[in-house]
Amino acid sequence: MESEQALRPGETIRFGCHAPLTGAMAMFGEIAVAAQALFAEVNAAGGVHGHRIALIVGDDRYDPAETPAVVERLLAEQEVFGFLMCVGTPPHLTVLDRLATANIPDLAVVTGASSMADAPRTNMCVANMPYHSNGRALGLHVRELARVGTVTYDTAFGRDWVAGFATGLGRAPERSRWLGPEEAIEPAVEAMQAEGMEAVLAVVRPEQEVAAILHGQRRGFRPRWLVGFVDGLTAMLGAAGEGVIGSHWLHMAEGSDSPAIAEHRALMARQAPQIEVTGTSVGGQALAELTVELLRRAGPCPTRSRLLAALDSLDGGWRSPLMRISPRKEPRRPVIFDEVALLRLTAEGWVEAG
Repeated sequence: MESEQALRPGETIRFGCHAPLTGAMAMFGEIAVAAQALFAEVNAAGGVHGHRIALIVGDDRYDPAETPAVVERLLAEQEVFGFLMCVGTPPHLTVLDRLATANIPDLAVVTGASSMADAPRTNMCVANMPYHSNGRALGLHVRELARVGTVTYDTAFGRDWVAGFATGLGRAPERSRWLGPEEAIEPAVEAMQAEGMEAVLAVVRPEQEVAAILHGQRRGFRPRWLVGFVDGLTAMLGAAGEGVIGSHWLHMAEGSDSPAIAEHRALMARQAPQIEVTGTSVGGQALAELTVELLRRAGPCPTRSRLLAALDSLDGGWRSPLMRISPRKEPRRPVIFDEVALLRLTAEGWVEAG
C-alpha cells in the first residue's frame, strides 16, 4: 500500500501485528485476540465511517529472529494499512526502523522500554506506561521512608524501572538486588529483611512477586511492598496481599464492580470465550477502542498520514471506560500514557491508593 493512498469508501482497514500466539509468551498474544473481539462488534455495527477493521496476526513466538519475516509477509501479502499492538521490545526492535523509514503507522506497541519510549518517532506510539515513569511514580510514593530497596532483573527492563524509581525517591535506593532470569527471589527477600528495608520494590514475574511477599510474611518481614506487575495478584495473594502498592493506566480485571469490566467479560464471552479475562485482555480491548477513536478522527477516507495526525491530536480529552488515565500524545516522544494511577491491593481487588 502506498503511504498516501486513501482507502476507498467501504474498504476494509487492515492492520498487521506480530505477536506470540505460540511458545512461552503466548499469553501476550491474547492482547490481539481481545482486540479482534472488539473489532468484530464494531464491524457488526457498521464499522468506522463504513470501514470494517481487520487485525491480522503473524505468530513470531516472541523470537526476534522470526519477527522481520512475519512483518514482511504482512506487508507484501496482506497490504496492511499499518501495524497495531505488536508485542515485545526485543522482537519489535528488529522492525522498528523498517516501519519508521516507510512512515507506516506503528501504533500501541506493547512495551514501555526507554529504547522505544524516549526516541522521537513520528509514526509510532507505545501502549504501556514507560517503565521509567512507572518506577518514578512508585518512588515518589515512598520518598519519605529512610530505607528502601529494589529487587528486579539485571536487564535493560530492570534498569529502566530502578532508574525511574530512584528519580521518584530523589536518591538511589539503599539496596538493589539484581536477579538472573531463573534465580530464586527468596534470598533477596532475606537480604532486604537483614538490612532493615522499610519498603521494597519487586519488579519480577507475578509469581515471583507473590513468592517474595509470602516468604517475607513467613519470616515476619512486612515492608511496604511495591510491585511492577499487578495482573492476577488478587487471586494469587488473597488477604495476604492487603496493602501492596502497584500502578496502572487500566482498570484491572478483578474490579468486578466496574461496569466497564462487566461489559468486557460479556464481550469476551461472546467473541473470544477461549481466552481468560485478565489485565491482558482488558488492555487489548482498551487499545482497540483507542484505535477506533483514531480512525474516527482520521475521517471517512483515511490515509496513513491522516491516521498519524489523529494520533497527534490525542490531548487527554478522550478515554476508554477501561482506562484509568486518558491518553495524551507527547509532542516529542512516542508516548501516550505518562501518568499512572497508584493502586492498593485489597482482598477484593485493586482500589485507588489514598
